[in-house]
Amino acid sequence: MPKKVLLVGCKYTGAPIPDTAIDVLGLVRPRIDKDRAAYALYEYDLIIINPESYSHFIFGVPTEHSISDNELWDLKAENNNYDLDTAFDSSDRTDELSAAIEQGTRVIWLLATQKHIKFFGLRSVFSGYANATAKKLVESGILREKKSRRLSTTPDVREFKLYFERLQTDGWRLCLSDHQDILEPFALSPEGYCLGGRVKVSAAFAWLLTPPTSQDAMNILICCALGLEAVHVASPPYYGIFLSHTAADKPFVRELKSRLEAKGVKDVWLDEAEILVGDSLTKKIQEGLEKTKYIGVVLSPRSIKSAWVEKELEIAINREISTGEVAVLPLLYEKCELPAFLVGKMYADFTSPAEYDESLEKLLRRLKAEKI
Repeated sequence: MPKKVLLVGCKYTGAPIPDTAIDVLGLVRPRIDKDRAAYALYEYDLIIINPESYSHFIFGVPTEHSISDNELWDLKAENNNYDLDTAFDSSDRTDELSAAIEQGTRVIWLLATQKHIKFFGLRSVFSGYANATAKKLVESGILREKKSRRLSTTPDVREFKLYFERLQTDGWRLCLSDHQDILEPFALSPEGYCLGGRVKVSAAFAWLLTPPTSQDAMNILICCALGLEAVHVASPPYYGIFLSHTAADKPFVRELKSRLEAKGVKDVWLDEAEILVGDSLTKKIQEGLEKTKYIGVVLSPRSIKSAWVEKELEIAINREISTGEVAVLPLLYEKCELPAFLVGKMYADFTSPAEYDESLEKLLRRLKAEKI
C-alpha cells in the first residue's frame, strides 16, 4: 500500500514520490469544511504540522486573514462557522493524534512564532499541534528568532541529515532554548539552542524541527521524513543494568537510576529498591545480577575498596569470560585507580557535570537492544 502523508500548513512541490499519496489538508471539522478537512489522523503514516497561523492548521493552507493580528475575528466575520471552537475540535484531533503516534505514525511539528489572540479567552496558535506535550514544550521554552546558516548536528540526526545540510545553505530562523528534558536535540545552533530533536510522547516519540526557509528545503524535509519507519516512533528497548556501588555513592547512583528510567530503561537494579527486610543480601544480589544483561560498576575511591563491589565485579568478570560478551560497564563517578581488569576498557565518565549528559547517552547506546 502507498504511504499516506498529511501536510498541515505546508506543501510539497517536488517530483512525484513513488508509492506515496500526499494530502494538503487542515484540522477543521469535516462537517464545517469537508473539502479542506483531513481524514482521521490515525489514517496517515506521516504527518507534518506547521501552525504558522490559525488558518494554516485549521484549513491546511494560509488564507487572506493569516497575516492579520485579528485573524480569528476576521475568520468568524467571513463565516460564522469558522469560529475557532466550531471549526476546530481540539480534543477530538488530539485524541486522533495520540492514537496515530501509538500505532507508529511519524509526527513532525515545525516551530512557529507564537501568536496569541484574545478570542473568547486567550488563544494560542500552538493549539494547532493537537498535542499537549508539544504545546507545553514550545510554550515553556524560549523561542528565538534569528537569521543564520550555522548549525551542528549529532549522529542522532540520522534521516534528517540532508535537511539540515540544506539549511546550512538556505539558513534557518527559529530555535528553542531552555527546553525540557523530553526533547532530545540532534541539531543545534552555535549557542547550543535546539534546531531539531526527538520528543518523548508517553511511550513513543515524535519530532520537533525548525521550519524550512525555502520550498526546496520543505521538499527535502518531506523526503527525509518518508525515510522514517514506524519502529522509529516506538521507545527503543533497553537491556537491564545492575548498578554495583558502595553505600557512600548512593546519591549519585539514585540520580543515575532515575535518569536511566526516564530514558526508558525498565530494569535498573539498585539494592535499596529491590532488597526487603529479611531478604538474604547475597541471594538477592545474585538474582539482580542474573536478571540484567549488564553490570555497571560505579567507580570511586570508596567503591574500589568495597568488599561487596569486589564480589559483584568478580561475578561480572566470570560472566564476561564465560560468555565472551561484554558484561561489565565501568561508570567513573570520581577519579580513582581502576581495578586491573577494567584498565583499557572504555568507560562512561560522570566525573564532571559537563560530561554527564554525553556519558549518559554513551551508556544508553550500549544498553540499547534490537530485540528483547
